[in-house]
Amino acid sequence: MNDKSTHVSVISSSDDIVDISIENEKMEDENQVIPKSGYSSHYTSICYPFAGMIRDVKIRLPYYMSDWKLALSYRIFAATIRIFFLNTIPALAYALDLYLRSDQYYGVNEALLASALGGLFDIDYSCIISTTSSILGIVFGLLAVQPISIVGFTGLISLFNYTTYDIISRNTHVPYLPFMCWVAIWAAILHWLIAIFNLVTYVRYMTNFTAEIFGFYVGIVYIQKGIEFIIDDFDESPTKGFMSILVAFGFFFSYWILTHIGQSGYFNREVRDFFVDYAMILCVVFWSGFAFIPGHLRSTNIERLAVTPAYQPTKIARSWFVNPGEIDVGYVFIAIPFALLVTALFYFDHNVSSLTAQAKHYPLRKPAGFHWDFFLLGWTTIIAGFFGLPYPNALVPQCAMHTDALGRWKADESVENQVPTAIVNIHKSRRTVQQYVLVKIKEQRITNTCQSLLCLLTMIGPFLTCYSMISRAVLAGVFIGIGWGSVEVSAITHQLLHLIRDPNHIKIDDPLIQLSRKKIFLYTTTMLVGFALLFIISQTIAAIGFPVLVLLLIPFRVMILPKWFTQQELGILDSPVASTLPLDSIGGLPDILKPVNS
Repeated sequence: MNDKSTHVSVISSSDDIVDISIENEKMEDENQVIPKSGYSSHYTSICYPFAGMIRDVKIRLPYYMSDWKLALSYRIFAATIRIFFLNTIPALAYALDLYLRSDQYYGVNEALLASALGGLFDIDYSCIISTTSSILGIVFGLLAVQPISIVGFTGLISLFNYTTYDIISRNTHVPYLPFMCWVAIWAAILHWLIAIFNLVTYVRYMTNFTAEIFGFYVGIVYIQKGIEFIIDDFDESPTKGFMSILVAFGFFFSYWILTHIGQSGYFNREVRDFFVDYAMILCVVFWSGFAFIPGHLRSTNIERLAVTPAYQPTKIARSWFVNPGEIDVGYVFIAIPFALLVTALFYFDHNVSSLTAQAKHYPLRKPAGFHWDFFLLGWTTIIAGFFGLPYPNALVPQCAMHTDALGRWKADESVENQVPTAIVNIHKSRRTVQQYVLVKIKEQRITNTCQSLLCLLTMIGPFLTCYSMISRAVLAGVFIGIGWGSVEVSAITHQLLHLIRDPNHIKIDDPLIQLSRKKIFLYTTTMLVGFALLFIISQTIAAIGFPVLVLLLIPFRVMILPKWFTQQELGILDSPVASTLPLDSIGGLPDILKPVNS
């Protein structure tokens, strides 16, 4: 391709197309980030406590001011609004689930405050809630080494919370929140020990094999929860059930269409970006209002989100502070195995989410850190325990969505990419086809901080009134929409479609064509078996041990799969979750996982 046939532009922060040379001059400081390579062995050794945490802070600290100064643009505003709703609405849905399954210990305010823990700092506080938010805002809004990881209330901790309630408190007189407070205390201690002794380094053994199984599982669980909400409406009356189906799948299809328009060639770039950024809020507002249309629709009176007074716990009888002394000494030690399970869950879930936010197809420039962030996660856990909140951690789908929202795209207009025409010179009105390539991520702290501020702000009365108008059916649609979004892009789904696709219609650049269908079938079946085991155990009382099974996927990939597949085959089927830059902060890719030719 010669210079005459190519024109390259870049979408600026205001989404205009600008000349790349001018944009490079404007963003010269940001582009001068030169990742440092190399990693001393003592950063991964338990014999050098605090070494990993100190290194994480030292390598990121020089870029701290640029995280704020180079982040003011419309793209940051749009990304903040987008990730706020992608974080908050699912949290409200899980709050409803926990509200119904844990004797109303958790509700909307607990979910919003837990979601706010990841990135808020407010020094003008006048009550205990603002104090809590201030402390936890420092943790991830101001002090996290990797601020693009979105921290909030996840479905897996919801599963852990109501399963623990079933085991400990449902049929006994054991105070639930004081017990969960002790779980948080022990879990925080374990977090700190893992970070101090550099044990987070083993995250580098996680590959897409494990991450894709986990992501597929999370997507299916989201869809399952959505269907459960619909069934609950059917249990109340068939009329509510059918109305719930209409609203839930109406939301799902409209949300799916809007987000896919953003990835299509329809309309211009500004319209497509608008649909992607605001699809969630547009669909929530429309389908919430749909149930209020006068007449038969409104008369169905489908269930809506239950809310409590502003800044008040869901259980009115309790205060925000949980007293851990209100429990027998024996249960203090019974909380230890539960804390081990929380730590195992967060070790995997939080770090995999952070890795997906830094996946290898994202052109990140600033160094990452895992030891320090896991240490800070211990603080969010213990503070959440003392205030009776669900423990927050990084969110699997939302982390990657956040990075996507912060992307800067290069438009490549090439004669080779033109729509075919008989004679190009005659058809001068024929425009070249624009292909957009992701060239930069706005790595900054504003979106995470501001979306957390919004979570806190929406705990006031008028916003809670708005939340109370959201029907359970809309939340079901949210679950189904986000869940399908994870399943749709999963490697498992891609491999299944490859197996059933006519070989004559497989793209020539698909790397799977290098492998026999037998090998692809074996690998995909192995992943599906792993998913099935996770899904089955999560449907039983044994769900409390779910994190152990998740962690076992890592040694299975390292020790068993190489016996079934060659290194060349695994190089095609599997790959590291993240690029070299974030992996360098935890010791780099292990030799056993490196391709043969590297």
